[in-house]
Amino acid sequence: MNFETEYKNIRFLISLEQENYTDVSLLMGDKFNRLPNQTMIEIKKGQLAPYNLVITSIQDDEEYTHYLSGILLTSNKEELLEELGSYLEQEHILDDIVAKRVRYAVSPGPIWKQ
Repeated sequence: MNFETEYKNIRFLISLEQENYTDVSLLMGDKFNRLPNQTMIEIKKGQLAPYNLVITSIQDDEEYTHYLSGILLTSNKEELLEELGSYLEQEHILDDIVAKRVRYAVSPGPIWKQ
């Protein structure tokens, strides 16, 4: 699933890809043992699935790529976009990216960049 949006004068290209694992415990590592029982049941039933999120942020010809993996979201395609939007908002993902871009912005930048 691919889409784009603009937030705080930064263009975001967002790609969400479902991971395909036969054993979800391999994906989750130590976190798997700490998941609530209900979450583990939903994973086993196929109601939740792990996803990778790739976000490219573009501003003033500067492009950065941000990766998030192992995100548990619904496997229901009709509800996925809404749930992803809630995830991005609740976890402040776009705000964090904006803050990182501001924090690491160097003007006019290093000599090699000029």
